Amino acid sequence: MHRLPARVEPSHDASVLGRLVKLVKLELELALAETREVVVAAAITVAVAVPAIVLLLAALVVLVAAAFAPLFGAAWQHLVIAGGGVALLALGTLAWSVWRLTHLSWPNETVESLQENWRWLGAQLRSRLTSR
Repeated sequence: MHRLPARVEPSHDASVLGRLVKLVKLELELALAETREVVVAAAITVAVAVPAIVLLLAALVVLVAAAFAPLFGAAWQHLVIAGGGVALLALGTLAWSVWRLTHLSWPNETVESLQENWRWLGAQLRSRLTSR
């Protein structure tokens, strides 16, 4: 049986620079997490839109076949129903994808956090200047 070494907490750096470095690391983590969320949402939306485009093109081909079917004496009603239904579904999916891409929430928390940190840094520097 091996014992794991006890985790030793690093000494807390009370200096403004030490706290600022830790704050920058936390800001980077927050920015990466929020950016990852936006990228994943955009990737999912594009992954849904691409098959919808393919389906729309296929539906248009079926509708063109339905337009030429009466010239050859073939039944055209089932082609119009199938092509029109798939086209409506594909157009709805594409509309949702466009709406989703235009309404993605950008990393607002990171921007708000950076503004708050600038205020904190200003307060820290002012308090250091007045305490001397």
